[in-house]
Amino acid sequence: MIMETMTQKAFTKTVNTVMSTSALHRRSGVPRMIAEEKEVRKLIDDAEQDVKADDLKEAGKKLHQAMQIAKNIGNEKLLNYIHEFIQKFSYSTKAQPVELSPTETDGFILDIGGGGEGIIGRLNGKQVVAIDTSERELEETQNEALKAVMDATDLKFLPESFDVCTAFFSLMYIPKNKHLKVFEEVHRVLKDDGKFLVWDVRIPERYGDYKAFIVRLKVRLPDEEIETGYGVKWRTQNIEYFKELAQKTNFKIVNEWSKGEIFRLEMSKNV
Repeated sequence: MIMETMTQKAFTKTVNTVMSTSALHRRSGVPRMIAEEKEVRKLIDDAEQDVKADDLKEAGKKLHQAMQIAKNIGNEKLLNYIHEFIQKFSYSTKAQPVELSPTETDGFILDIGGGGEGIIGRLNGKQVVAIDTSERELEETQNEALKAVMDATDLKFLPESFDVCTAFFSLMYIPKNKHLKVFEEVHRVLKDDGKFLVWDVRIPERYGDYKAFIVRLKVRLPDEEIETGYGVKWRTQNIEYFKELAQKTNFKIVNEWSKGEIFRLEMSKNV
C-alpha cells in the first residue's frame, strides 16, 4: 500500500502473513519437503545477516519468501520459527482498533499509498483515485478505485482536482525529508476548503535492539473486519510532527484524535 523506504511492502506482507495462519492449517496435509525446509532456513540465516547490516529491505524480501514457502508446504514449525525471528528485531504494538465509514463527499478522493488492502477504495469505491509507487501492490488491490502508479511528491494532477485526499498509514513509509513536499503537493491538488485526512502511528524513540516498528490494526468497516499490520524501519514520529507540517503548508487542523498508539488528523486547505 505504501510508498518508498525499505521495500517495506515485503516486510509488511511478512508481518501480515505471520498474523494469519488459517491458510497454513488448510494446507496441513501437504507433504513437508526437506529441500524446501532447508531453503527456508537458508533464507532466514541470510535475512539475519541483512538485519545485522541494517538492510531491512533485503531482510523483508527474504522473510516474505521464506514465509510463503513455509505456508505452501504446511510447516507450522517453520512458520513459528520465522515469527520468533521477526520478534527479535521488531517491536509490535497491541492490535489497535480503527473503525471506518465511507468519506462523505460528492467529489473525487485521492488516496496516497492506496495499494495493498486498499481500505479507502473499499469504502468509497469509484470515487477513489488510488496512487502507489508499487504497480504490483495496486494490481493486488481488490476494490473499484481507479489505480495509478505515482509518487506522492510529484502528483500528476492539475491544481484543485480533488475534494478529499487520504493517507491511511502510508506517510509512515515515505522518508521524512519528503513529507513537506507531499503536504505541498496535496495542498496544490485539493480544491478550496478540501480535506486532507491522515491516519498514522506514534513511533517513540527507539529502545533496546529493535530495528523495526510494527503497528498492528484491527480495522472495522461497515461490512467486514480486517486484521493487518504495517512495519517500517524504526524512526520517530507523532501527531505534533504532522501538525507542524500542516502549519507550514497552510492547512488548518479541523479535527484530531489519538487512541492508544494511533492518531487521525483532519485538515482543511486554507485559501
